[in-house]
Amino acid sequence: MRRTTVRRADPRPEVWFASALAISAVTSCARSESGGGAGEPAVSTKTAGAAMLQGVAPRELNVSSGTIEPIDGERFAVEHPSMRAELGAASRDAAEIEFVYRGPSRQAAPLASGELRRQIGLKLRAQDTCNVVYVMWHIEPSVGIEVSVKSNPGAHTHAECGDRGYSFLSSAEALASPGAVRPGDRHTLSASIDGDTLRAVADGRPVWVGRLPAAASALKGPVGLRSDNGSFEVALRASAPEGGR
Repeated sequence: MRRTTVRRADPRPEVWFASALAISAVTSCARSESGGGAGEPAVSTKTAGAAMLQGVAPRELNVSSGTIEPIDGERFAVEHPSMRAELGAASRDAAEIEFVYRGPSRQAAPLASGELRRQIGLKLRAQDTCNVVYVMWHIEPSVGIEVSVKSNPGAHTHAECGDRGYSFLSSAEALASPGAVRPGDRHTLSASIDGDTLRAVADGRPVWVGRLPAAASALKGPVGLRSDNGSFEVALRASAPEGGR
């Protein structure tokens, strides 16, 4: 079912880490002031790096695979074992998901490799299904944050590229690794691209920073999200589109 709906950062890790901690404090304060509690994510504007993140209504998402079910003005439920969604068509620099993991989805859909992985994460510069940057939070069987680029120049549909073209990237610095995600847990994952540098923060702690390959830096496309084989309650926030439209 389909629902329709530069300033270069300081490259020093210690500077960025301090900045991320300050950002985390600001966003926590913003949520407290807006009235969001443990069971009710705030709909207010939040900050990630230099970008302001605004809540996204479920109706604004283009669900390209699977289904979502709106819960309220910002939150939606995911039960489909293979969900993909994007926010419009304009390029954006940053996005964040806040999610509650409810456990395995009722049905299962192994990845093309055959692995039955449970995960949720962000799509950045999602030019199309063949060319996109992923920041994924692995839940099972492995645990952790994985950044990958899917690059298939000239291909635009799944029939053309399948699961080919993936490059899995390593963080340039040894940063915190998030722990296990258990049913009922609430977490946040944010990611931003500044020039050719990608940064990711999980639950307020920096977890990944590194340079993107040239193929990823050249991509243009919206932000979005992806989940596999899990049941989730999700809220998406995103920066303004390029050009402010």
